[in-house]
Amino acid sequence: MSPLQLLFLGTGTSSGLPLAPCLTLSEPWPWSIAQTIPTSSAKSPPKGGFDPNGSWPSNIPCACCRSAVHRDVPEGWKNRRGNTSVVVRKKDKKGQWRNIVVDVGKTFREQATRFFPRWGVKTVDAVILTHGHADAYFGLDDLREWCTRQGKPIPIYLNRATYEIVANSFPYLVDKSAASGGGDIPTLQWNIIENEASFEVFDIHVQALPTHHGVYFRSPPETALPTAGSASTKVPPVKPVPEPLICLGYMFDREIVYISDVSFIPETTWDLITNRYDVRRDDNAKHDNVSDLIDGVKRLTSHSKAILPTPGMTPTRPRTPSSDFIPVQSVPSSFNRRSSSGGRLPILIIDALFPIRTHSSHFNLAQALDAAMRLDAEITYFVGSSHPTSHYMWQEICRSFRGEDGQRKDHPDNDQCKTLLRNLMADEQFSGTQDGKESFAQKLIHWGGRAEPAWDGLVVQVGAKDGGFQELENESAGGWGI
Repeated sequence: MSPLQLLFLGTGTSSGLPLAPCLTLSEPWPWSIAQTIPTSSAKSPPKGGFDPNGSWPSNIPCACCRSAVHRDVPEGWKNRRGNTSVVVRKKDKKGQWRNIVVDVGKTFREQATRFFPRWGVKTVDAVILTHGHADAYFGLDDLREWCTRQGKPIPIYLNRATYEIVANSFPYLVDKSAASGGGDIPTLQWNIIENEASFEVFDIHVQALPTHHGVYFRSPPETALPTAGSASTKVPPVKPVPEPLICLGYMFDREIVYISDVSFIPETTWDLITNRYDVRRDDNAKHDNVSDLIDGVKRLTSHSKAILPTPGMTPTRPRTPSSDFIPVQSVPSSFNRRSSSGGRLPILIIDALFPIRTHSSHFNLAQALDAAMRLDAEITYFVGSSHPTSHYMWQEICRSFRGEDGQRKDHPDNDQCKTLLRNLMADEQFSGTQDGKESFAQKLIHWGGRAEPAWDGLVVQVGAKDGGFQELENESAGGWGI
């Protein structure tokens, strides 16, 4: 069986990094950056470090954005981050890579031109969407040339809520009668999945993992009730009730868990991960037996050989999915039918927006590390990280919990990093005791797990003969030239 590879196409927030206002020194500086600006010192700043009296880019206070453009900062290019996205791929029986892109956001075209040539990605065989935010689906239109070159539709997997958002944003992608003419449009095959769907795409087993990504606060409309002998009286609106935005994480071949945007993980989702080797069956499935389930998914993932356009895939029809938009049913995998004690999870990829600050829609570092300890993966990669924390600072934070901090004292941002580490260790999230015995920071040290910041261009692999996960240095794409 071919190893499963995951390629980090983007590891940043919805705005990407670096940010133009940081590079243009536009004031006022946000509080999050202002508090990290070093105070004046008698000693001259190190080469590549922040110098308020120096020339651009040395005078950029934001360590992350400065590092992204200052070539004197070691590995500063790792601070160039596109919208969080990955490519999951496996070779088919003919030895050809089948590439599944998870999320095509605002930076998809740019990131594809940067990394696909270096990775040897020549096809986009399927797309899986996590949720209906711009950084996850605004690049769908950029699939048009891939459809034309490949001569067949690209299957898109998404839940119904995301489909409705896409249909409202890009009506011509789901209904060709909404196209104005005069330009090519991508031909896409829409596959609606349930929030806990289990299915296969090109021999890669995919398990959807519903999580919360912030909440909506919606008020029901005012209603009018008739009263005896008088005109209708308006009833005051009910107090808004929070409704979670469901963002789908995914588990691939039971080896890689990918949770890109998360503020809360329900217990039912934890169960899907920890019991990942149990054979599950959807009680609501409309098929009579397992063979029918598998055959149904194979039909959804097979492609017509017809040359574009293919009306049956992006047809002229109402935007609400009709009977020929067949929802992908939950399907038990045909391989690895082991018990829930099937071994340690090799890779966890999880959202971590800030080291200390909390956020209503994203995990911060403490929350991400708490999830990492609970799953105890061989390695955890953080994605979705924002400025002003640089890649180097994220690395040093992770090293500190392994007793390896202070390994690069000559780094130009070392002073800023020391301040961040002191603030982090003093914060209640890490210094406070949760059970009256030891602090969260002490628990992390005793845990001894490995956690690292991911970076755009990194390639990892699971399922090779020697087992476990691997970082593929020769296949990863990095450097100032990219």
